[in-house]
Amino acid sequence: MLAVKRHGRIVTVGRRPLDVESIELILNRMYKQSAAATLQKADDHNFTYTVRKDRYTTYRFRVNATASMGLHGSPVGIDITMRTIAQVPPSLEDLKVPSDLIERLFPRTGIVIVGGATGSGKSTLIGAVVKRILTAPEGRRVLTYESPIEFDYRAIPGRTGRIAQSDVYVMLKDYAHATANSLRRHPDDIILGEARDAETIAGAIHNAETGHRVYTTVHVNSVAEMLSRMVGVFPFQEQARATAGLIGAAQVLIYQELIPTVDGKRAAIREYLALNNDMRRQLYETKGEHITAVMSDFVQQYGRPLMRDVDDLYEAGRIDQGLYDRYKAEFENSNSSPSKADSPSRISLDDHSLDDHYKVVFEEGADS
Repeated sequence: MLAVKRHGRIVTVGRRPLDVESIELILNRMYKQSAAATLQKADDHNFTYTVRKDRYTTYRFRVNATASMGLHGSPVGIDITMRTIAQVPPSLEDLKVPSDLIERLFPRTGIVIVGGATGSGKSTLIGAVVKRILTAPEGRRVLTYESPIEFDYRAIPGRTGRIAQSDVYVMLKDYAHATANSLRRHPDDIILGEARDAETIAGAIHNAETGHRVYTTVHVNSVAEMLSRMVGVFPFQEQARATAGLIGAAQVLIYQELIPTVDGKRAAIREYLALNNDMRRQLYETKGEHITAVMSDFVQQYGRPLMRDVDDLYEAGRIDQGLYDRYKAEFENSNSSPSKADSPSRISLDDHSLDDHYKVVFEEGADS
């Protein structure tokens, strides 16, 4: 069944159930003729789908297709998730990023890391950063490695910088290869869509150590756990070295969530921390198992904890009492950011070009 997720709420669209053959036809026409068949070989598909409205306007979607259980226990089913992508990213001001964070988003070198769950706006925030870089008075060369490509940065009006975008796994073998590839192309800024394995993280550290500015995203639940979670993907014997590399290279760490507001929309809440040399010295002396606790203290003392944004939204009347009480209770109990599960696997659309955020969901079968 086709459904739309709008501002975090699922709304069923239409009354005709979708059988697996219909969903196979949709997928094959959007991607390639053999797409539906290859799903049954345990390969999912990630791609960008574009619909042209007229000569000047296109609608773009980030798409994932995954094999799933079908109706009545059938072993053959398909789940498709589509999230809308604006052609041009919003500005940092559009996203209501506070000025003190904006000032920290552009270090001379090092890594800026944006964390959060799937669908929390990580890519949109980095897109806004890239837009600022590409429209700055001094032109800079930017390389992006994404899977799939989302925004079309070449369409940004008033662009002064130069950018090349590569679709990882289509144009390059993997993210680990991308980090090596970037150093051969003389960039100023490197955008790595996701740092999820040891090779990519090690490459990002090396890129930063060679004088580049690197931006990447990770799936985490707070700033405090960011370094430990990233180091955790390394073999045990390499973790001490990876920890030291991350401490030295990381400049700004940001965690973001989107929460429902009383007007039926969503608002971003963020926590962030800019590391300085004093913090690094303390982290170098901290045993690996205690880094998360030390980072949590740093966020409370020197950064901006997530709860401050929750407080601000509540005081402005933008979130309800129940949501505020839940966050308050979780923070009082754990003194850390509440965890947030990834978005459910369905067909979804998020339109970052509008105030409204949409998701569309196709589910096989059931009547509305």
